[in-house]
Amino acid sequence: MSSSTGVHLLRASVTKEDICKLPDIRQAIKLFKDVGLDPKGIKSLNEAKKFLVDLYDEKERDGEKITLVEGKVSEGLAKAAEKENENKQKLISMYSEVNDFFKELPKNLKLNLNQVFPDVENMFAKKQKNLEKNECTILVAGDTTAGKSSLINLLLGVDLLPTSALSCTATICEIRTDKQGCKEAIAHYRTNNVGAHEGRKAYKLPPRILDLSDKEGKGIEDLHKVLQETDEDGNSPYSKVELTWPFSMLEEGMVIVDTPGLGGIGRMSQHVTSYLEKSFGFIYVINSTSGIMKGRLQDFLRTVVNSAGEDGFDSDSTLFIANKWDLIGENDRPLLTGNLRNKLLGFYPGMKDDQLRFLSIKQAHEGIRLRNQTADYTELCLALEKLLPESLRSKSNSHYRWLSVVLKRSLYNLKVARVMASQRKDKIQEQYEKLEIQMKKIEENANDSIARLRRTMETETDQVQKRVLEALQSKEMQTSLMDWKSNEIPVGTDPKKVLKEASEKIAERIANQINIWEKKNDIERRIKDSIIDVFKKDFELMEDQLAKCEGALLGGEQGVVTDLHQSIKKQVPIKLLFKRMTKNVDDDAKAVRGLGGAISELGSIDTHRMKEAKALLKDIKKKSAESVMQEATALYVGSIFQSKDIGQRIHHYFSQFIKGIDAVANMIPDFLRADRELIKNLQEELKTFDKSLADEYPRMLTKGANLQGRLDLFYVNSIMKFDYQLSDIVWGKDSAPIGSGSFADVYLAQLKEGGKSESSLIPVALKVFRDELRASTVTDILLEDRVLRNVEHENVIKYFGATYRYKNLAQKKGVQWILIMEKCAYTLKNVYVSDESENPGKQTNGSSQQLRAMHVLAEYFVQIVSGLQYLHEKGLVHRDLKLDNILVDDHNNVKLSDVGLTKPVESIAFTVAGSRMYMAPEVLLQSVLNYDHRADIFALGIILWEMWYGIDAAEHTQSKVFGSFEESVRNGMRPSITMDGFSKPPDDWVDYMKAAWAYEPKQRPELQDLKQFFQDILRRT
Repeated sequence: MSSSTGVHLLRASVTKEDICKLPDIRQAIKLFKDVGLDPKGIKSLNEAKKFLVDLYDEKERDGEKITLVEGKVSEGLAKAAEKENENKQKLISMYSEVNDFFKELPKNLKLNLNQVFPDVENMFAKKQKNLEKNECTILVAGDTTAGKSSLINLLLGVDLLPTSALSCTATICEIRTDKQGCKEAIAHYRTNNVGAHEGRKAYKLPPRILDLSDKEGKGIEDLHKVLQETDEDGNSPYSKVELTWPFSMLEEGMVIVDTPGLGGIGRMSQHVTSYLEKSFGFIYVINSTSGIMKGRLQDFLRTVVNSAGEDGFDSDSTLFIANKWDLIGENDRPLLTGNLRNKLLGFYPGMKDDQLRFLSIKQAHEGIRLRNQTADYTELCLALEKLLPESLRSKSNSHYRWLSVVLKRSLYNLKVARVMASQRKDKIQEQYEKLEIQMKKIEENANDSIARLRRTMETETDQVQKRVLEALQSKEMQTSLMDWKSNEIPVGTDPKKVLKEASEKIAERIANQINIWEKKNDIERRIKDSIIDVFKKDFELMEDQLAKCEGALLGGEQGVVTDLHQSIKKQVPIKLLFKRMTKNVDDDAKAVRGLGGAISELGSIDTHRMKEAKALLKDIKKKSAESVMQEATALYVGSIFQSKDIGQRIHHYFSQFIKGIDAVANMIPDFLRADRELIKNLQEELKTFDKSLADEYPRMLTKGANLQGRLDLFYVNSIMKFDYQLSDIVWGKDSAPIGSGSFADVYLAQLKEGGKSESSLIPVALKVFRDELRASTVTDILLEDRVLRNVEHENVIKYFGATYRYKNLAQKKGVQWILIMEKCAYTLKNVYVSDESENPGKQTNGSSQQLRAMHVLAEYFVQIVSGLQYLHEKGLVHRDLKLDNILVDDHNNVKLSDVGLTKPVESIAFTVAGSRMYMAPEVLLQSVLNYDHRADIFALGIILWEMWYGIDAAEHTQSKVFGSFEESVRNGMRPSITMDGFSKPPDDWVDYMKAAWAYEPKQRPELQDLKQFFQDILRRT
């Protein structure tokens, strides 16, 4: 049969994927015969596959070519790189503008910024230089033999890196593309410190340059040797290798970094951390057959987050690859998939489904060789299409964040200076003397708490030392340590080498046994919990106190303070926050081995100094292998007991958990010192105050706010990743709003769960801002978004996230911000202010109907107070509390809404927002410099009156207004307690109502008292 007929039959019955899956040469020859092809000359399975695929492609109808997904990745990356270049130019311009603004600041304010951001002037130049460098690093890590180098070869389309069943890469390898065709590798030697302790200088050999362009492949062969070379301790003689090749997939400026496997021998994993600081994307390769090495992966992720530094960490720029999927049986895959995903989510809560990919790199290589892409590889390419641009976005985001924080602190300093300049000197002196005392007290408390943390650590580590030694002597551990199987015992003719290998195996066993004991007894978790306990109780309280002091410096405008503090905090998944604080990057290699590793390193079998070791070495050939190992184990354990450093080593190990907390805790004294210095400098300046400078403050504040607004607008338009796209929302765009406010309209819609499909839709409410985002409004909207994301309570409306639409869709101009909120059935005003409402005041006093109505009212009111209590505990004031803004869901649960308008305590000073009827006198009349959460308690008093009588308080008081509304409130105008045709509330209800709307804030009850009162009513009725 002719070949053309064979191909026709082949097309009719067999796909290219079928060819690639042929299991053996017998099945391949059978396929040849089935389709009328002569198998003569075919000697291997690979040869058969290649012949069939070549024939398939050669005769492909109409010259149709197979298009690989990697072309799409390259195209997507090129677009992302083009966008990144636009962002870079904009950021460079913003760096110049912010730097110029900084130079304009008065000298004292510049000095203060240098205290908060050391060497800020040089940091402008340094960061701008890094931005202009135009490199974005993606780090590839994973367990030893997981397949990192194989993955990189697969992605780049060239087998440049060594791959084998053993550990391959022993040093860092930086991979760059060169569109001019350069093919070379530069191997940089480590600094050699041998002899340094004898007074000889450390030296470093010049780099070794490898030409990879030779056709014989000698250069690539040498590259493999360089990347795999190690000394007897497992360390590479090279600090890094820079590899350049004309890769089609990479864009110039993208750097892929291959790293040695975590858990391998040698100390290279310590050097990986130096790359984390400059990496904006991460790929972690997991060996599916052995599962997640939890300690290693967890420590790596913690180190990644920790190394992100001041610029924060973007969780979207991480990808997990579960390799060797071909070795997992079809029946086992669903269970393993779920287990891997759940384990990752356990210590990486921000992970999305598409950030974990399952793949056989081996099969993908084979498929590409045969010009047939596997489905798993296609999915990986699609994931990379998202990861690589995401890494570029992460880089832009880090620069935006730094500029934003510097600007916000500058504006804070300017506003403090303006407040001081606008007040009388005697009043300023009195106010700041009080603040000085408060700040000094907070600083003392912070220092005391840091000392207490250290004392806690000392006590805990002393106890751990005692328990470790007891555990090592226990019968159970001694049995485990001494139980050596024949296949675990090193063999050889050189006694020294055998004893050295034995020592390494004993050290590993001791480390493992101590780690098992530690996990069983929850040693590490208990110490972490005790640290967290101190941290939460002390430092969260002090941060609130500091924010109040800083708010007072601003004449109550604490929104600036909260915005500043929120901006400084890192972008870390919330459940990883403590892990980030309690991990120091220098300890990464030791942390991988745990407490056991720290202890086992203390032991040794020193044949030069230990008499017993000398004897064992001498008689090693006369004894059985098992007895040698047991004696060696006893010697090793004994050397640990004799070590004088065990207490210090345990303390050093656990100190990793306090180092990050030190940094966070020290932020409080650092801010305080900066603020106190600012007060001192401004007070000195006031003695010789130049009025022209006071006139400059408004101009500079306007300029700074405009800069911040334009920077934020750039962030929203070019960097920010919205939670949802409009396509994730089922919404009739022409539907009428169900409500409207001053700036936005509210619509009903449905949200696709997880943004996936319309099969499971969540009812939501959309708050769509009418005006497009402008520099003058965007900063406040971003702060509102941050407040909403940080609020989660059963009696507060749920916030799903944000999306946007263009006002001018055709030109993609005019971004309109859209908030996606939980949908509720109705407002509490619908329930209580209508003719049909069953209010207690409409019922006969003492009747069963009234008692039932009072019970229902109390249930609602307890929920209102609970939600408000939560906000106040977070340092927030609602400021527009009224029945219209209290929603009720389908399950009769109260939800406080318009929480996005909620402002930090005292930030509402000298601002008027909300309905006047609910406004506390100090808010309405602007009679005090600062006011706080008690402004909300005033509104609760009015709400309670409305719920009792079922009457709109604003309409009721219209007839009571004489002169202006403000003047009437000043003169004590409140709703009437006694109403014709209505039942009056019980006396204790009246007492709480009147106390809540008292003129003086100090006379108003605490929320807990109100809550307790109504809870007691519920228990009685």
